[in-house]
Amino acid sequence: MRFLLLKIRFALFTFSHFLILPYIYYKKASMSFGDFKNYMSKYPVNWGSKILKWSDAEVETVGLENIPGEAVVIVSNHQAGHDIPLLFAKMTNNPSFIAKIELSRIPLFASWMRMLGCLFIDRSSPRKGLESFKAAAEIIKKGQTVIIFPEGTRRPTIIPFKKGSFKLPIMAGVPILPVTIVGTEKIIDNFKAGRRSKVTLVIDKPINISAMSKEAQNTIHDDVRAMILHNFENYSAVN
Repeated sequence: MRFLLLKIRFALFTFSHFLILPYIYYKKASMSFGDFKNYMSKYPVNWGSKILKWSDAEVETVGLENIPGEAVVIVSNHQAGHDIPLLFAKMTNNPSFIAKIELSRIPLFASWMRMLGCLFIDRSSPRKGLESFKAAAEIIKKGQTVIIFPEGTRRPTIIPFKKGSFKLPIMAGVPILPVTIVGTEKIIDNFKAGRRSKVTLVIDKPINISAMSKEAQNTIHDDVRAMILHNFENYSAVN
């Protein structure tokens, strides 16, 4: 019953954001790209923070000083649904997400994602995938930080990273910011059992992938995965 009430609370809180969409469209039409981006930043932070609080999740953030002032492509492992509110709440550079094109067809939800700067990637064919990456790269060049999950799915462990995900920061000419998430996969089970969860978010220093040699770029997906796996194993032993 406690978990059911939590799900209802989540749903009502999220739905309340849909009700102000007309006002958000009005603000977008009357603001510059940068001003609107700054205006919108409060919504995902508030949403993510409340989701974590209501889920009884305590978050330790390591390496906040490594977040640069410039746009980056955040590369993170993906453990659970709580990863999204976690990153919205704790990353201070107003990130958006790279999402699959299917999500762009969900009414209201897709509208909010677009207002937050989320980018949709069509992987139905190599040509469409490349076109989507080019469009995403142009938005990143304007200053929009984005988050990618190179595993391509949610897993409680760190599975191999897809090499193609790392083409985006090269095309956009921005650094990679490796981020490790530890503990979100336990939040729901802990909540059902009446226990608080400890979650750790580890932010490493940015990596300028564009300045690397072709040989180094060819292995960057494995190198970043090894870095994230190292953090994951170290902090999992503590959580």
